[in-house]
Amino acid sequence: MKNLLVILRKPPYGTVDAAEAVRHAGGAGGFDYKATLYMIDGGVYAGKKNQNAGDTGFSGLGESLELLSDEMEIYVCRNSLNECGIDEEDLVEGIKIDDGEALKHALKNANSVMIF
Repeated sequence: MKNLLVILRKPPYGTVDAAEAVRHAGGAGGFDYKATLYMIDGGVYAGKKNQNAGDTGFSGLGESLELLSDEMEIYVCRNSLNECGIDEEDLVEGIKIDDGEALKHALKNANSVMIF
């Protein structure tokens, strides 16, 4: 099995990047990849509970991330959480907080990396 690292740097609303990152990570298993999704910078907003997209035309990704956390590793960067003012309790179930070690490990072992 090959390893895929998907890095999400952009917030969940305004572009399709967050939805595409989640879609690619979620679909990787069908192509014999073990996926890791890593949210950093504005991408950490995708992991928030009870997202309200308002009239943006986008939908929240929290529920999808919670379901996918049973199938893959999902991390958020602790520094990015702090910069964005998001507490651990604000995250959907199944997301792990990383101080950088998980990212280093995922980068070292990845056969493919996708950045959104």
